[in-house]
Amino acid sequence: MTAPTEPFRVAVFADFVCPYSYLAVDQIDRLAREYNVKPLWRPHWLHPDTPPEGCARDASPEAAAKAERRNAWMKEMAPELYDRIRFPEKRQYSFHAFEALEFASDFDLDFAYKTALYELMWTEERDIGDIDTLVEAGGRIGLDKHEMKTALQEHEYAERALHAVEQAHRIGITSTPTIFLGRTRINGWHYYEVLQSVMEKQGMHPQVALAS
Repeated sequence: MTAPTEPFRVAVFADFVCPYSYLAVDQIDRLAREYNVKPLWRPHWLHPDTPPEGCARDASPEAAAKAERRNAWMKEMAPELYDRIRFPEKRQYSFHAFEALEFASDFDLDFAYKTALYELMWTEERDIGDIDTLVEAGGRIGLDKHEMKTALQEHEYAERALHAVEQAHRIGITSTPTIFLGRTRINGWHYYEVLQSVMEKQGMHPQVALAS
């Protein structure tokens, strides 16, 4: 079969505060390795009404029941990741993280950055609304921490981040994660085997070396 002449497009629209998006990180990182593709991670702002300092979570019985169902689902679907997750005590502010993602993009490190930041939030209980958390994630992947902190404090990437958020609205993103694999759009989290099937139906095959 002839290899595709154009780079195979993989794009993920997600919010750092979405636990389902966190589950997708390992899958998309694996997809990048196995299929030699370069995924694009883009923002879909789930809670634009959240203030920069964050806010308390809904403490109603209905919200508690919904969280219990979510946790049970996540534990069943991805037990190895669920055991590592530490759910934040408050709803965190996402927009500064989108600005940080744009900063990392200028150094071609946005894909690595998103993994570092998800880990900080979901396994180390750090607040992504805090610039120091965003800068720490950047330092872990080799970004200049001083340069990044200055850029975030001065909101040098706010306009770009807002444009990215608006793009998600324009193309009708409503769920996180939303994954584009070539011509196929996948709403929500699915098993890795589903992603593999979609890739192979479009002529993409793992690029891993065969054992000798």
